[in-house]
Amino acid sequence: MRRRSRHSFKFYLSMLRHPGTPESVGRGVAVGLFSAFIIPAGHMLVAFLLAMLVRGARTVSVLTTWIINPLTMPVFYTIQCYIGSFIIGKPLSYTLIKHLVLDVLRNPSSQTVEALGGQLIASFFAGGLLIGPVAAGIGYFFTTSMVRRHWARRAEKKEFRMGLRKAEECE
Repeated sequence: MRRRSRHSFKFYLSMLRHPGTPESVGRGVAVGLFSAFIIPAGHMLVAFLLAMLVRGARTVSVLTTWIINPLTMPVFYTIQCYIGSFIIGKPLSYTLIKHLVLDVLRNPSSQTVEALGGQLIASFFAGGLLIGPVAAGIGYFFTTSMVRRHWARRAEKKEFRMGLRKAEECE
């Protein structure tokens, strides 16, 4: 647990220290979150290409896709399919979705994907089309404000240090 929080903190710092503008970092996070929820496999490549398209931070976009990882997939994808099943008008039970998603994650083959059926796959994409843009929007605004605050604090510290240096030189 401690190791995971250390990695999360390092990612947080790398995002804040990214040399791009706050908006480019925010766009990177947004496309990373969007592609993580829309596409079940290959979302890192899609995030990278989308970041190039929208002039977002490419490294940040690829790293952000890791919010969907083998530990969080069963939770996020199950909720996504559950919400999507209501969107397409054919509600599925949460336990059935959880069972099918876990089965695909344990045994990723074409046969297990075929066993899912069209309804669950349609539910996955419908849920992703709702959750992806919402997560991207929240991620963009949260990240840009966070990076702006970090830059402002860094500028204040630098100004304070410069003021101290000038005061020492005058004495």
